[in-house]
Amino acid sequence: MQRQDKKPTFYFQADASSLGGFLQQPFQRLVPPQASVSLPSAGGFATARTEGFNLEQIVSCTSSHTRVSGRETTDGRAFSTLVTAVIEGLNILEIVTAERVVAQISVECPADYGPRRISLAGSHFEGLRVGGHNASPTLNPSFLNAQPAGTVRSPMTWTDFRGIGEKQSRTLIGAIKKTRNAAWDWAQERYEWMGSSQKRKDGELVQCSLVDSVASPIPGSSLGHLIEIPEFGRIILGELLVSSDSVQLFMIRAELGCNVHGVITVQAGSGGTMMPPLLNS
Repeated sequence: MQRQDKKPTFYFQADASSLGGFLQQPFQRLVPPQASVSLPSAGGFATARTEGFNLEQIVSCTSSHTRVSGRETTDGRAFSTLVTAVIEGLNILEIVTAERVVAQISVECPADYGPRRISLAGSHFEGLRVGGHNASPTLNPSFLNAQPAGTVRSPMTWTDFRGIGEKQSRTLIGAIKKTRNAAWDWAQERYEWMGSSQKRKDGELVQCSLVDSVASPIPGSSLGHLIEIPEFGRIILGELLVSSDSVQLFMIRAELGCNVHGVITVQAGSGGTMMPPLLNS
């Protein structure tokens, strides 16, 4: 790969939505994005806030707010983006409730075209309950820049996410095969590719999760970051989609499959494009 001689121009890309989605049954309706905000391509700072949202007693929250910012670092060596989405008092069909959920992504893109440095520090769940039981998600410490006292851990790169994603996929698929439960066939079809032996090129899409496991007992059954509840649907926690130029974090993705059909998400995303691009030598 050939590096550029001149200083590049960076086109920022960042967006956050504390709550959004769509319903297919019992009626077709969008779940209006709450506190939705996008960052101008030139960078800068933007916030949004909403209060007291309730859609037909299906999904509600007491408040939500988002924040996006992007700038060139003071030393001129990188372009930095920070995205935050917060929702409070979340309630989905009285099954999924949370006092507070925070999705936060920090990305630094080196001006010399080096690997992007990613941190999810600040992302967390407070008071997450499923069917009235404490879910108490266990978060993967590697994603939160956790480190022993007195040491400093560098932000993660795409390679780090790939390694964790492959390990999580193999663990999840192994557990699914061990249960021999057809109810988890959907999960095997969706996640098995990530743990396959096929070699991925640098920067290709990686799928993983901020959440390693949830507490039990909870209604239905759980494997890793996945919860399956009969007559309600699926709950996917802390899902990450990472590529060479984008990071998407879905703290909660509820795929409803009861009398109410639809998808509801709490999410944040960050990306950006360096121009001119890095050319092949």
